[in-house]
Amino acid sequence: MLSRLAESFYWIGRYIERAEATTRLLTEHHQLLVEDTRVLPTDGCRVLLDALSLGEGEDNQISTPHGLVRAVLGAPSDPGTIAGSATAARENARAIRDALSGDVFEALNSVHLRLSAATASGVEPVSPGVLLNGVLERLAVVAGVLDWTSPRDEAWVFMRLGRALERIDMTARLLKVRHDLLWPESGPATALRSAGGLHAFLRGRHPLTGDQVRSFLVLDPTFPRSMLGCAVAAEQAARELEAMGSVSSHGGILRTVGLLRSELEFVPAEPEPEIVDRLADYGLVSAHEAGAEVRNSFFEQIGTVVWSH
Repeated sequence: MLSRLAESFYWIGRYIERAEATTRLLTEHHQLLVEDTRVLPTDGCRVLLDALSLGEGEDNQISTPHGLVRAVLGAPSDPGTIAGSATAARENARAIRDALSGDVFEALNSVHLRLSAATASGVEPVSPGVLLNGVLERLAVVAGVLDWTSPRDEAWVFMRLGRALERIDMTARLLKVRHDLLWPESGPATALRSAGGLHAFLRGRHPLTGDQVRSFLVLDPTFPRSMLGCAVAAEQAARELEAMGSVSSHGGILRTVGLLRSELEFVPAEPEPEIVDRLADYGLVSAHEAGAEVRNSFFEQIGTVVWSH
């Protein structure tokens, strides 16, 4: 498979997941800021911007929920924001339109146009919840169309690998917000909703405490957005690429994601909160290392061919 195609599929998976996870986190965090005013809006805005690595420069001065929405929606040029990640996914899809179904590109373009209209005016949205939920619905359509129309070939595996690594990264960033410390009563449920995991957590009949929620989001083997679930998915994708001849069994990608999966899977029963926090930090570092391994193994340009006569 051409590395150009593999790279685009990989980043489509990452950017779609980043857009969805950031939108979901912003939706729930904004709602919490509006409903629970016991935490200063300045502090509530800062913790989210820091977790998303958007707390630089003027963003540090944001002190209102509406200003936070505007900052995290961001600009199409910043791939760390919602608009930027959606635009980046669309641009990667446009570069390989002949390798994607038309339905996928149309769905991505719909998200891009929705966010472009929301960010171009420069005016804070009157109803941020309506806007963000609309974006989530459109991103769900993108995920569904990809699942329905994509052949299960090497390109699909690269997309799955990108999605799994991005989920590990975004779950770790969600945990860095520490909703359970700032909002002891409503924070744990907000963290679960931000990951789409409230229903799955309640089915396990665990007490709704901050420590239980953090352990669930890091170590639960059945929830697909837990760090363990994502590490298993990333390792499976890497092994499938190995079987296709794209990855060596001695390569850095398999080693990095395999070690992460092992660390998360083989922990003591009911681990202490300090162990869960250490694993969450380790997961974030491992996701970054695995991303660098993927880039260096597949996508790094090593030179230019010079033709001679």
